[in-house]
Amino acid sequence: MKTPPNKFLLLHLTLLFLSSIYFSTSNADDVEFSCNANDKATLLKIRDHFGGPNGRLSDWDNSTDCCSDWSFVGCGKPLPGRITVVTISRGWGLSGTLPAEFGDLPYLNFLSLAEMPKVTGPIPNSFSKLKRLQKLDLGSNSLSGPIPTFLGQLKGLQEFDLSNNQLSGVIPASFGSIPSLSQFNVSFNQLCGAIPTGLNKFAKSSFDHNKCLCGAPLAACK
Repeated sequence: MKTPPNKFLLLHLTLLFLSSIYFSTSNADDVEFSCNANDKATLLKIRDHFGGPNGRLSDWDNSTDCCSDWSFVGCGKPLPGRITVVTISRGWGLSGTLPAEFGDLPYLNFLSLAEMPKVTGPIPNSFSKLKRLQKLDLGSNSLSGPIPTFLGQLKGLQEFDLSNNQLSGVIPASFGSIPSLSQFNVSFNQLCGAIPTGLNKFAKSSFDHNKCLCGAPLAACK
């Protein structure tokens, strides 16, 4: 029995449709691992701030893909190709101030720039734009100045470490009302004043070795 011509046509169209789905999916996968151009330009500015293409971040190269080929960075949800993680830490030898350009990575949720005693200066105001930030580790550097109030307004923060720096002033009261904050450490700084209500759930070691912090879990304020 012969197959009617219209059935051959239907089969042909079905195969074309399935092929188009396959190639569309393949192209979507390629896009997923392709670094966003704006994020890449921002990272190159950060690289230049820390010594340029011949410095410690030499594999941050404009000719390669920052999601798949660069050290210390990661891409992921919520949008493919956007930088969500930057972890440059543990004595990598960077020096200088914190680049303001970190604030131009709108999907960043984990930033670690730690254990580099030659990283100095204040925390840039541009960090206030990091609305998706969940983990911030700037411990064991040589940062100075106050803890900015705007950091306590990043309500998605879960882990926060500014220990072992040279920070002064008070702990902003806004930190006490961050609902998801599960880790907090500002020990070994030059901080003073009362520990905000809401932070007394953290261990004494989170606040030890400051100039004149007081209140639970430390001694009562006078």
